[in-house]
Amino acid sequence: MSRNSGVYLVSAKRSEAYMVYDNNGSDSTVTMEGKEAPMVYEEEEESPFYGMNKEELLEISSQPCWRRLRAAFIAVIILLWLALLVTVVALVLMYPKCTAAEERSWWQNDVVYRIYVRSFKDSDGDGIGDLSGVEENLDYIQILGANTISLSPVFESDASDDFSVTDSLRVNPELGSMENLTSLINSVKDKGMRILLDFIPNQTSKNHQWFARSASSSSYMDTHRNYYVWSPYTNNWLTVNGDMAWTLDAQRNESYLHQFSTSQPDLNLRSGRVQAELKDILESWLAKGVDGFYVRGSAYLFEDYDLRDETSNGGSSSNAYENLVTRLHVRTTCILIADMPSNGGYSGRQGVQLSLDRNFLNKNGNCDGACIKTYVDSWMSNSMEGQWPSWMAGDENVDRFASRFSSSFIRAYYMLTMLLPGTPVLYYGDEIMLKNNPAINTTSGNSRTMRTLMQWGNATSDFCSVSSCSSPWIPPNADASIDVQSQEANSDSMLEYIRDLTTFRKQTSFRVGSYHQALADDHIFSYVREFNGEKGYLVAINFGTSSQTRSYYGYTSVEKDAEVAMTSGPDVDMEVEAEVTTDSITLGANQGVVLSWDFVAKEEL
Repeated sequence: MSRNSGVYLVSAKRSEAYMVYDNNGSDSTVTMEGKEAPMVYEEEEESPFYGMNKEELLEISSQPCWRRLRAAFIAVIILLWLALLVTVVALVLMYPKCTAAEERSWWQNDVVYRIYVRSFKDSDGDGIGDLSGVEENLDYIQILGANTISLSPVFESDASDDFSVTDSLRVNPELGSMENLTSLINSVKDKGMRILLDFIPNQTSKNHQWFARSASSSSYMDTHRNYYVWSPYTNNWLTVNGDMAWTLDAQRNESYLHQFSTSQPDLNLRSGRVQAELKDILESWLAKGVDGFYVRGSAYLFEDYDLRDETSNGGSSSNAYENLVTRLHVRTTCILIADMPSNGGYSGRQGVQLSLDRNFLNKNGNCDGACIKTYVDSWMSNSMEGQWPSWMAGDENVDRFASRFSSSFIRAYYMLTMLLPGTPVLYYGDEIMLKNNPAINTTSGNSRTMRTLMQWGNATSDFCSVSSCSSPWIPPNADASIDVQSQEANSDSMLEYIRDLTTFRKQTSFRVGSYHQALADDHIFSYVREFNGEKGYLVAINFGTSSQTRSYYGYTSVEKDAEVAMTSGPDVDMEVEAEVTTDSITLGANQGVVLSWDFVAKEEL
């Protein structure tokens, strides 16, 4: 036996004997000779295992190699536990951020209301709309659902054309005074609204003091000599109307460039002095509380440095000017809104936050599902990172929306664009279906058919706020039945429909939710807006000329059972809040419907 005491692991062998049982159930050992012998267990020699008492275990475990190994194992376990804890905490903290609403700027959430000031409201009885008239009707604009107003040029200018600016730091006296504009800005702020001014950096009036100094300049040291684009030689450039773009100035004996009329010479924006002048103008208005600027004619700001002859780019546009490639379509900095040229926009780049998409302004009379898909995809599928969509159907230079399309199409269009991601821009009067004024047939200057008077009531005198008024500056529209008062009294009117849409678009799913195109074909255009934990919405519109039945079930997250949230008009054969199945929805020509269901993101299922 070993000297150690304790528990032993031994190997038992029978030594020349085997176990037997007697009749009493007791066991005994029998030798090979049949003699009883005691059971013998032999301790197996050289066994690799043997028992250790507590002291031996402590002695072995206290050796340095075992201590280090034990510490390493403990450290690994602690590190793994800490990593698991950090991961769980990170997931808990990050998940709300992943599902939180994306931050939007005010100009992304607002509806913009564009006003041609001369035609909106006359406050002093001289027959010309003015800044105080706009201020008087801020409540109307806000109730409409537009929280940003964009004013046509209000600067001092030639009497015949607001875009022929003679001083960008003074207010046109026909529209009011600097005090009137300051009062308007303050009232806008008090209501939590925003105000944008037009800014015209491409040209000035020929009567501007800058042009007078530039034309009379005889020395290269004269600070105003290069304020405009001058050349002793002319090239083949044309104006936007197809006329020659150069006019000889007898005093300077050089020709000046004008991409618009001869009375509007182009500024030389390559001049550092001109850039400094324009920057000072912008900063001056910002200091007065203006929220931003709509840069007019922004596609024409810079020209080819060498003034080379134009060459056609082979484009298919019927407008020859659109096919010219020499002029550089670029943007200046520190600007909020700019026109988007036909060859693409620059939103999110070089300071332009919002490019106004003018592509739909040329549509007239028909735009089916395929046409609408092309229009929407131009923003939603083809935009560069950082661009933000804009949707507009009218302004002061194109025929009125109601003169180009039927009321049912207009309802369908507004449902489409008010609920898409992007910033809608409403032109004053489109909300009551104002049409072109046939009594006006001029195409230049201030008096134009689409700049008809805003019709507040069914009498011409309603354009004026005071009891004694002069004749309006342009003839009133012959159709006196289209006015704000009568539409406010009709719950099915276009005005009330626009108000409903601007309210409805404030839903989280429309305001910040994701966009997914659903069924789209030659007649139907549809899409889904959704945000986790909020209602999911299907916007389905038939832009075709006949009734269409489609199944929308299975597109993105569209459920089979849904509720009617809104329709495009009383002619739609569905009741709001009615339960419908999305696998069979019938829509008439130019009819639209919004369906809703409870939406939960896949990661939550």
